[in-house]
Amino acid sequence: MTVADGSQVRLADVSEVTAGTTPPNPAFQIMRYVSSEVRISKQTDIPNEIRADRNVASIVDVGRSVQGPINTFLSYGTFDTWLQRLLCSTWSGNVLKNGVVQQAATLEFLYEQGAADSYVRYQACRWNTLALTLRARQSVQANWGIMGIRSPDPTNAILAGATYADPTTTPVFNAGLNVSDISFDGLDNAPKVQSLVMNIANNIYQNDVVGRYEPYSHGFGRFEVTGTISTYFENNDAYQAILDHADVGISTTIVDALGNSYVINLPRTKFLDGGPTVGGNGQAVMIEVPFQAYFDVTAGATIVITRSGGGAPAAPSLDFSSSSNSQYIGQVV
Repeated sequence: MTVADGSQVRLADVSEVTAGTTPPNPAFQIMRYVSSEVRISKQTDIPNEIRADRNVASIVDVGRSVQGPINTFLSYGTFDTWLQRLLCSTWSGNVLKNGVVQQAATLEFLYEQGAADSYVRYQACRWNTLALTLRARQSVQANWGIMGIRSPDPTNAILAGATYADPTTTPVFNAGLNVSDISFDGLDNAPKVQSLVMNIANNIYQNDVVGRYEPYSHGFGRFEVTGTISTYFENNDAYQAILDHADVGISTTIVDALGNSYVINLPRTKFLDGGPTVGGNGQAVMIEVPFQAYFDVTAGATIVITRSGGGAPAAPSLDFSSSSNSQYIGQVV
């Protein structure tokens, strides 16, 4: 027997037409990822029965579901289907807006164990959350929160007729060597951004019924986009927007070395709180600005993602003047 090595675990993904049913002859896509904690979440109950000898009388297996994060780096074209599931929508050309189309998938993990490998599959998986992190001089992180309904017993073979497409090879986006352009509609002078964390949540919940060991279905709550911008305190514009409870549009452009790009646009946000924070000697004064996006009538959505692939690397000019309303936390190489 061979102990499974974490560097040899393959993650593959296929969309389900019917939630909870892996399609016949599944065409799996091998995914790029950093780590995963997706697993069975088993619920047990210990009946509080009294025994004269003080022992636990029984432990009851009452249910199970699937949940956990998948941590990745963002690269062009790799996670477009995952973004569709997260935003409950489909790409219209190269534009994706949040909607109400619920989608599910089967995730398959292959654990290399020598002569007899192990395959563990999770069905009716939903993409509940995404934490997208842009931080100066670092790769762009995209960490996904998964919720599923069931996991068939593990096997030692692929599904009948299964095929596997190779993973993408596009470069990882980063906020240091490529361009990450963050613009703020509504601010005359853009703050200099050290980091931006954007959290997207579907607020999915389980529907449980008597007589079922697994969840009956998933419900979708309110779609929410929140986040935090860490900025240097260079002018009063961001602070004044907090005080005025003004609308601010946030748009982030991420471009890789091949010229592939995503523009992530939040047309309407509110800066919820924040103010200058003095960390001490040898540190810049910062403002941590929590924000929340909400529905924009003109865009017809809370978030709009636009993709563009191919061509030469983009090379916009960098403008750090005080009159600029956009902020780069990286640069073109």
